[in-house]
Amino acid sequence: EILKPYENPIQAEGFTDNLPIKTPTFPTNWELSAARAATVVRMLAMEGVAPTRLAAVGYGELQPIASNDSAEGRAKNRRVLIISRNTEGRHEPVFDRRS
Repeated sequence: EILKPYENPIQAEGFTDNLPIKTPTFPTNWELSAARAATVVRMLAMEGVAPTRLAAVGYGELQPIASNDSAEGRAKNRRVLIISRNTEGRHEPVFDRRS
């Protein structure tokens, strides 16, 4: 509801921990992180945010915010950020969901 009335671009950015994944659906962390972001984009569109405003990006394990040496750190690295650009094109995080 907060994002619906605006016209600015929104980008969902997906991230993973550094544990390798290799499944038919997610051959690498790149695909997993992109799927996380795409799920958020799909949810926003289903809730009425204009799809023309939305983009999904996957970064895999390459931008950790915590150490991957512990379960707690890895959990922090498995996340999706929603970035809302203001009219000047700067990025402003508006939501951080840890999964």
